[in-house]
Amino acid sequence: MLVECDNCSALVEAQVIGAYVQEMEYDWMCNLKLSLCKCSQCASPILVEQEYEFDHEENFDWGIPKRIYPGNLFHINPIIPDKLKIGLTECIKCFKGNAYTATAIMCRRTLEGFCLIKGAKGKNLAVSIKKLKEDGIINDQLYDWADELRLAGNEAAHNIDNDIDPLVAKDILDFTIAILDFTYSFKDKFDKFKNREKKK
Repeated sequence: MLVECDNCSALVEAQVIGAYVQEMEYDWMCNLKLSLCKCSQCASPILVEQEYEFDHEENFDWGIPKRIYPGNLFHINPIIPDKLKIGLTECIKCFKGNAYTATAIMCRRTLEGFCLIKGAKGKNLAVSIKKLKEDGIINDQLYDWADELRLAGNEAAHNIDNDIDPLVAKDILDFTIAILDFTYSFKDKFDKFKNREKKK
């Protein structure tokens, strides 16, 4: 099982030691699976939960594992493309190392990578973000978030007199994670739901 190890600060292939399924009597779709895992790198214990949902082939299966122990300020969704996961991991390392200006710059870089992967190429990041919105990849709210991230990243990269506040850096990182998580998880789920409804 691919999960995030807090001790290793990386995504690892963890060994499942044991599992428990909480069955809901009146709605089996609400079943919850808890798995106790062991990190393959450092042997640290990791507890994750999974909800019952449709997989990519529209069959029922356990969804993406979400770590609930140890607790973490930030969660990287395993479904996000590898290049973006690497970028987010670097963002988190910068934040944990109190490098808040570097956090803002790395978040902007990750956003640029997101635009590139989604085929939203423009002469600059502002144009690329606008294309994401025009193509329906992000909605109005996510567009506003992405544009603010762009501006914050520009300020961090080009204004040597500007010090990024820790709370601002955390917000920037939270919004970056939220944009990717929404796009690759919730939006994909909703698009599949609409496609299933059309087939009825």
